Amino acid sequence: MKRLLLIVTLLIMFNNFAVAAPEVDFNLFTSSYAYNGENTQWEETRTTLTYFENFTEASFKIKFNELIDVDLGMAVLLPFTFEFPDNVRFFPIVTSRIGNDAVQLRIGTLKGGHNLPSPIRDPLMDMTPVVRSTIDNTLIKDGPETYKYNDKLTHGYYEYGASFEWFKGGRGEVYMNWQILHTERHRERFDVGLTYALDFVSPIFTPYFAVHYWHNGGHEFPLVVNTTTGERTPSITENYTGAIGINSKWLSILYLASYNIPDRDNNVTQFGHGIYLRGTIPVKNWFEIEPLVFVSGWYLNNDHRFISVEGDPFFRVPFYAGLNVKKEFVFSNGISLSLGFINGVFLTETGEVGGRYDQTLSFNFTYNIPVTKR
Repeated sequence: MKRLLLIVTLLIMFNNFAVAAPEVDFNLFTSSYAYNGENTQWEETRTTLTYFENFTEASFKIKFNELIDVDLGMAVLLPFTFEFPDNVRFFPIVTSRIGNDAVQLRIGTLKGGHNLPSPIRDPLMDMTPVVRSTIDNTLIKDGPETYKYNDKLTHGYYEYGASFEWFKGGRGEVYMNWQILHTERHRERFDVGLTYALDFVSPIFTPYFAVHYWHNGGHEFPLVVNTTTGERTPSITENYTGAIGINSKWLSILYLASYNIPDRDNNVTQFGHGIYLRGTIPVKNWFEIEPLVFVSGWYLNNDHRFISVEGDPFFRVPFYAGLNVKKEFVFSNGISLSLGFINGVFLTETGEVGGRYDQTLSFNFTYNIPVTKR
């Protein structure tokens, strides 16, 4: 009798396993894009910068049940530019997800963005990750820390870490990710963040809150001091930013604050704040215009300067006003073409007037095919 019960139990378990075999889908995403940026009067950001690149991702989504799935694959970045003709970069994709329509936890290779406004996180990072990984843009201007295009730069389209999101009672996320691993040329880097949008209140006037912490360095892995020049190991740097107000696709009215510590060891700090206003206005079905204004607290106190290490660097100036024009053509079968003209004027701390003229062009293609039968 016991043997019979054991056999029946095993048969039931085998039958359930067979029925619940995982579903597998193959996903292919490719994006070819061009970016050109020019500005005048402000040397702290890119003056002239042009990128032509192709990014292609191939992965398998293995869905075990309604709650658990895993992504496995590889992505390749091809830079078509005279600056970096040979540096093809590869990214592994390994993501575990558990969740439902209310909450989800992801661990591994993440796709960022985190619903942060551009003064805190530059949208250009998703297109050209290396742009925001240079010495000047990260405020580390001395010491032996340097960056090369083929370094282990993880931040950009991909991040590696963990993210917990919820979708009921508003939409929010808590996350931590590694951006740059420790090598002989630079220190490790990571960031932690929290965003929360009460989108159930209004799709336009959405109450919003966000905090973001960025860290570079670690004394447990000191870099070797250059015996010839005597350059010291870069100091530990930290950057705290926050935003509160209204933020949605259509409207942003945000108070921003930052606390930047470029040299924690020697207590070098700077506080900053400002007001950020942005709107998205559709012009029939032709295109969208995006007017925006940023006014820094520098006008109240010249010692105050808003700085987000990962943010669009144009929002470090005392005043910035822009009028962006965007158009997306969406075709069938997951094909889209996007155009963007990013235009702005700004005032420097010395009263000079500068202009910004950026252009973006991207062609995206997404292809999904079931591997296993449903």
